[in-house]
Amino acid sequence: MGKRKTILLSLLLSLPVILFLLQQYFYHSPDLKPTGFTIDENILYMSYAHQYTEQENFLLFYSNPFDGKPGSPAIYFQPINLFFAALLKVGADPGFTLSIFGLLMSICCIYIGIKIIQHLLPAYENKSLIAVLFTWGGGLTAITGLIGSLILVEYRYDYWLDNIYLADTAHGWWALNWGRNLFIPLEAYYHFLFLLNIYLILKEKWILSLFTALFISISHPFTGTEYLLIINGWLFIELLFFKNKKISVWYWVGVILITSVHFWYYLYYLNTFPEHRQLFAQYKARWTYSLLIAIPAYCLVTLLAVYSVYLNKPIKQLLNTSHQRLFLCWAIIAFLLSKHEWFIKPMQPVHFTRGYVWSGIFLFGLPGLIWLIKYLQQSFFKKLILLFLLFIFLSDNILWTTNLLLGKNNIEWEGHISLDTKEVLDFLESNTTNNDLITGNATLINYIANAYTPVNTWVSHPFNTPEIEKRRLVMQNFFASGVKPMEWSTLKILIVVNKKSEPLKIHSSLVTNKLFENNTYLIFTP
Repeated sequence: MGKRKTILLSLLLSLPVILFLLQQYFYHSPDLKPTGFTIDENILYMSYAHQYTEQENFLLFYSNPFDGKPGSPAIYFQPINLFFAALLKVGADPGFTLSIFGLLMSICCIYIGIKIIQHLLPAYENKSLIAVLFTWGGGLTAITGLIGSLILVEYRYDYWLDNIYLADTAHGWWALNWGRNLFIPLEAYYHFLFLLNIYLILKEKWILSLFTALFISISHPFTGTEYLLIINGWLFIELLFFKNKKISVWYWVGVILITSVHFWYYLYYLNTFPEHRQLFAQYKARWTYSLLIAIPAYCLVTLLAVYSVYLNKPIKQLLNTSHQRLFLCWAIIAFLLSKHEWFIKPMQPVHFTRGYVWSGIFLFGLPGLIWLIKYLQQSFFKKLILLFLLFIFLSDNILWTTNLLLGKNNIEWEGHISLDTKEVLDFLESNTTNNDLITGNATLINYIANAYTPVNTWVSHPFNTPEIEKRRLVMQNFFASGVKPMEWSTLKILIVVNKKSEPLKIHSSLVTNKLFENNTYLIFTP
């Protein structure tokens, strides 16, 4: 397969993501305006990037935009946020910028996945089919959910196709198979970096591999941790047990140095700041998934892996190549990380799923998949069985994507906002500075304002707002007494009230100076 055909196949396989973006922009209530933020967590990254646009003097690091204080220490760094900040500085729309970036990263991720398949199977004729299965293959979560809805009547959804979520985490958005992550812009980016590094290792491009390993490390704490632990585990086996002469000791030394800096920065340096220690404590959440989810999610690729071992008895024969050992380390370490609550206090274990477990098992099980496809192409009847099995293998993403595209956006959220909400954001963007602070009950505004405006928010993202419960009490006391807390003494306070939400009891002295009003919102300043 030439370069042109590889690019064309990459574009073709990105069609589900393209259709999803079109659905987000054009299939919604006429009362709503699409923002381009396809999931609520996307707001985080544009909020980080927006920090750079408010700096008087350029700093390489940014502060936590959800801290609510102008003096919050600038201690965080992710290189992609500099790119986003440059686009925001010239007037690019935050949501549209992230959507287009995500689509480009999806195409790049698919492309590098195909290149890995080509490298592993240079003489195989059906590389395009393998690329399709790697990109959009899955397990039996959707089918299990549909069958389960017939038995677990009390958990059944009103709409029959929604029952595919019964056996999938967070309605499928934790992306247990590889391709599902392509719908999430930043995950598509992280997965591209991950696959790029794997490809460079397979091609024995050690210097470039070190560079991209460092880039992964500074791009995301969870992805960096997962990648570095996988590679260190593989290098330990290669150099100490298999005496692999193709890998220089200096390469492992470089990986160890990057790993050391990675854990020093995320576990030690950041925690020397009390503002981050508060967030770190909130990150210690038991977000996990049960084996009842893992079994249908990984059963098909696990069967292929087991069959690969059977075909290559003894197993030593299957593990006689370095890349097979890499894929096995990848699968095992990724799975153990995704269930690390078995060993240590959990730090959002489900963050380590994200298709990494599935893809490691898939690549390890390629020999079994190749044999099965070849065997089922021998007669017309067997070809029918092959088509059925291919549908089963792709069913998770076929059914999930279909349900996603059929869903019309009729409710206001971060991805689709009302005209009234848009008016408030425009007002805040034009009439506030980074020395102003939003309070009030307008939860949506409190969150998305960080991506569009210079204003600070006192209570915003549930996990990135330090001591969020304490802050809620401070705000409630302010509303009840009318007395500004000492920590707000140098800030201009804006009270944003959502009139359609639960009524907010505010001291009369705080609502005498009205700045803005429309059908949904009121904005006062004391």
